[in-house]
Amino acid sequence: MILEDLEAVLRDRRTADPAESYTASLLADPELIQRKIMEEAFEVCLELGRSDPDPTLTAQEAADLVYHLLVGLVGADVALADVLAVLESRRS
Repeated sequence: MILEDLEAVLRDRRTADPAESYTASLLADPELIQRKIMEEAFEVCLELGRSDPDPTLTAQEAADLVYHLLVGLVGADVALADVLAVLESRRS
């Protein structure tokens, strides 16, 4: 699954040079990743709030949010599998 593959790449980037990797620069600065997650969430909300949301733009903004959220989870050492387990436990 793409999310698990992405998580593995992000975990590998923890040892990369922040000057050479955008992901590593985010992982090196917890405040920056928090700001990026909030920024991307806001952009998704803006697009969803339009009277006629653009599906392509909405998908792009959502992808940006998912990427940055995964970076934040990796930075906090929270496994995607743990998040998915919580979602699974909430199924009725």
